[in-house]
Amino acid sequence: MITLYSQNIWNKNPAGYRNALVRSLVSDFDSDVCAFQECGPMSNRVGSHPIVEIMSDVYVEATPEFADVNYTPVFYKKDKFNLIDSGYLVYDGLNDANSKSVTWIVLEDKESKKRYAFASTHFWWKFRGDEDTKQRLQNAAQLKEVCDNIVERYNIPVVIGGDFNNGKNAPQCDVPYQRMLKWGFRDIRDIAEVAAEEEFTCRDGYPILKDDETFDKCPIAPEYCIDYIFIYGNYPVKVKKFYIETNDKALTSSDHCPLVGKFEF
Repeated sequence: MITLYSQNIWNKNPAGYRNALVRSLVSDFDSDVCAFQECGPMSNRVGSHPIVEIMSDVYVEATPEFADVNYTPVFYKKDKFNLIDSGYLVYDGLNDANSKSVTWIVLEDKESKKRYAFASTHFWWKFRGDEDTKQRLQNAAQLKEVCDNIVERYNIPVVIGGDFNNGKNAPQCDVPYQRMLKWGFRDIRDIAEVAAEEEFTCRDGYPILKDDETFDKCPIAPEYCIDYIFIYGNYPVKVKKFYIETNDKALTSSDHCPLVGKFEF
């Protein structure tokens, strides 16, 4: 079984205390692969407890050459997998700090020699009207092109975790989400043998900064869903479990909850 952990970890200073919470959550699930969004080069990657450093005992970043610009990194267990291929793409069109992007990897299990593909992505966020919806649709189309290339080259499915900035109850509505379903992306919530009872992943509120640079949890409960894990490619992947973590640790780490998927390929 392979476990994916996906979370928007909030590009906001100070990040050290929250990074440590994210690292603890990653351990709680014994995650094999981690897909982060808003992993800011000047916030989460620096200061006390930089995310790469505190992950490095078990995990390695797939595309370290882009670490100074990449907000959507993927990390994987270095003792479990060989890295076969990887890539990073900044989405065309509207963007902010080039943070709207996708990072993808192809891994090989060191023992079984089975291969797996994963990606982390973040779509455009504003919701002023058709222009912003069209931008998210363009993000989705570029993500599909990346996934199509992986499927064609390696003949394996792609598991994508990300902040898609649209979905259930979201102010951005759900037009790109629905289009992705028509294009063959499968929301693992719909096919998991055990699926989360929680509906929502994000809220219009943030963890509360204290004078000592620690945080209290956000007092607002998640109220809409813009974070998802998808599978792309017509392959018989078993989703054993889909989980949204809403404990105090998760609600203090970011304005977005972690999503966890457990897979058998």
